Amino acid sequence: MLGSAFLVAGALVSACGGGDAEPKQPTAAPAATTPPSGPGTITVRSTAPIRGQNGRALLVYVTREGQAPLARACIMIGSDSFAVPATKMTDVPSGNDPCAGTTAATSFAEGRYTLTAAIYAPPAQSPDKQATLTVEVKGNVEVTLDGGALSR
Repeated sequence: MLGSAFLVAGALVSACGGGDAEPKQPTAAPAATTPPSGPGTITVRSTAPIRGQNGRALLVYVTREGQAPLARACIMIGSDSFAVPATKMTDVPSGNDPCAGTTAATSFAEGRYTLTAAIYAPPAQSPDKQATLTVEVKGNVEVTLDGGALSR
């Protein structure tokens, strides 16, 4: 009985390519990676929750030196520990209310921009907290705001 089990096992090994030879693995050409470039969108989110700002507005503007704001995101803070969800920067609406209406996602030309994130207690005209970053657009970009810097 032991001998027949060995023969079955030997037949299986033989059918799988014969014992000691290692099976050949298919090889793939290395993937070419090209750095992103060209126009793109800017998406903002936060690293950590914004604390102590419930009921206030987070207003984010994107500008280029010497120009009016090119895009905005207006996010109402709905809790005392608020994580900013991924939010695309959109065209600035006409009129005086930066949070009015829905506008299209802004497509930015490749280049360097200034992003300013500020907490406002509506209808205040000056922010309680503010943070500024430089953003390099080369294709679509995701920017992470420091929630701690915008917290009370």
